[in-house]
Amino acid sequence: MVAGLLCHQLAAGDDVSLIYSPVRAEPIFTKEVAALQPQLHVHALPMRREVGLHDIGAAWRLWRLLAKLGPFDIVHGHSSKAGALTRIAGVALKTPVVVYTPHAFVTMAPDASRIYGAFEWLAAWFCDAVVVGSGQEYRHACEILRLPASRLQLIPMGIDLSRMNDRAAARAALGLPEEAFVVGFVGRMVAQKNPLRLARVFGCVASARPDLRFIVVGDGELCDAFSRELRAQNVDDRTTLEPHADGHDIMAAFDCLVCTSDYESFGLIFPEALAAGAPIVTPPVGIAEEAVVVGETGFITSFEAEDIARAVLALAAKPPEERQRMAQACRERARVFDVEMTSNRTRELYEELLAAKTGYRT
Repeated sequence: MVAGLLCHQLAAGDDVSLIYSPVRAEPIFTKEVAALQPQLHVHALPMRREVGLHDIGAAWRLWRLLAKLGPFDIVHGHSSKAGALTRIAGVALKTPVVVYTPHAFVTMAPDASRIYGAFEWLAAWFCDAVVVGSGQEYRHACEILRLPASRLQLIPMGIDLSRMNDRAAARAALGLPEEAFVVGFVGRMVAQKNPLRLARVFGCVASARPDLRFIVVGDGELCDAFSRELRAQNVDDRTTLEPHADGHDIMAAFDCLVCTSDYESFGLIFPEALAAGAPIVTPPVGIAEEAVVVGETGFITSFEAEDIARAVLALAAKPPEERQRMAQACRERARVFDVEMTSNRTRELYEELLAAKTGYRT
C-alpha cells in the first residue's frame, strides 16, 4: 500500500523521501522500494516493533533525520509506532502538515491496554489528519477512541489492478492440478491474524472434504506454533507453506481466500483476492462489508472456526459454472479498490490540509 502511494507521488513529480525501519520491513516491501530508486530518496532508521524506553532514542534519531532532510511540506507516518514518533517529531520541527495512518489501531486488539487508547486520543491533537481505511476502523476511532471527527479521514486503500493474475502459472509453480479446490491464506503469522484459528478451520474442512488443498503465504513469530497445530489437526500433509512468496502471485491459484484475523484496519488481501477471482470467507473485519457481497463474492461469518469452515465447504460444493460466475463477480468488485483512487484522494487531502495551514497549493 505505501509503495503504491510512493509510486504515484513520484509520477506526479513530487520530491519524496522515505524513512523506514529495515528491522520491521517485509522483503516484498523492500523490493518494491528498491525499484523506485534513485527517484525516491530512501533512508533506513532501525526501530524495534515492541514499545519500550528504546523509543526515546528512536524519536530522537527520527527528529534529527527529518531536520537534516527537510524542511518538508508534509510528513506522513504509517503504523502505530511510526505514527507516534512522527507526530512527536512533527511538532518539534513545526512541519506544516502531519498525517497519520494507523493501518489498524493497536486498540482494536481484544487485549489492548487502555493506555494505548489514551495515547491515541492525545496524539490525535498533534496531527492534521488521521487516515483510516475502513468503516469498521472509522467507527472504532469515533466510538471507542473518541477521536475528534474533524481529524478523521476515511480513505479506503487500493491495489494496482494493472497487475495480471496468471492462474495456470501459479498452479504450475505450486504443483497443483487444475481440478483441485484450493483454500488459501495470506498474512503474517502473528496474533492479530490468529493462525491457530486458521489451522482449526483447515482441520474442520479436511474432516469433511479430504480432497481439498491448503496454501499458506506468510511468515512471523507464530510459524512454529501454527505448524504444530497443523500436525495436531492432521492437515500438515495437505498444507503447502510459502512463507516468503508474493501473495499477489500466489492468490491466482486460490479458489477461496480465508481470513481468520481478530481485527483489521483494511485488509489488502481482500481486494487482491477479488482481483484474482477468489471468493472471500471472513469474519466481519476491515473492509469485509465493502468487499464481500454475500453469496456473490464470498461469505461473512462469525469468528468461530467451525462457522468459517462451513462457509468454505459451501463454496467447495458449488458446481464449476457457479464458481466461475463468482470468480467473475469478484474481479468486477475489485474495481472499487483501485490504487489510483486511493492515491488521488490522498493527494487531495494533502493539498487541502496544506492550503488550510499555509495558503499554498501544489
